Amino acid sequence: MCAAHKRSAAAGIALAVAVLAGCAPDPSPAAQQAAPSPSTADPAAAVAWMNGFCGAVKDFIEGNNKMPSASGETVEAIKKSTSDQLGHYAAILSKTVDGLGALPAAPVPAGDAAKREFLAKYTSARDKTVKAKAGLDGAGKNDTAAQGRAVDGLIAAQKDTHSALDPVAAVLGAPELKTAAATAERCRP
Repeated sequence: MCAAHKRSAAAGIALAVAVLAGCAPDPSPAAQQAAPSPSTADPAAAVAWMNGFCGAVKDFIEGNNKMPSASGETVEAIKKSTSDQLGHYAAILSKTVDGLGALPAAPVPAGDAAKREFLAKYTSARDKTVKAKAGLDGAGKNDTAAQGRAVDGLIAAQKDTHSALDPVAAVLGAPELKTAAATAERCRP
């Protein structure tokens, strides 16, 4: 066997021993340069993603601030007023769910985790609101218990959303997104 084959055979055996031992050789300098760091995010992409994330939540907050007031002096008028509130809340929640769902993959994993958490909370709130409205709208004209169930459904939905009102706080553990939030227009108060 020639000397070159003996060296490559010895190198192959050494590599096999290292792999079986749970070790791997260091990648070549070219391979190290080609592999991007998983924590390095394109700053422009991070700002764009944060604009979308903050924007979806900001739109919800603005819509929530325009919630119609409860009013009415008769059971029927109060029922209609509550139904209007639930309809408004369901609409802004649906818009928020759609906005969060339309976000592309985040530039770092912490963004995707925050998106999943917020999306779950807003989806839950929307579903509770839609159910409460359907129950109220399907109730009899003088069914005051339906009114109470509808209000309970609205309060439960609001509890879900109240823990998802600060998108910046949700990404503070990701330096790339924290930095992006500082310059993202929709993340400003």
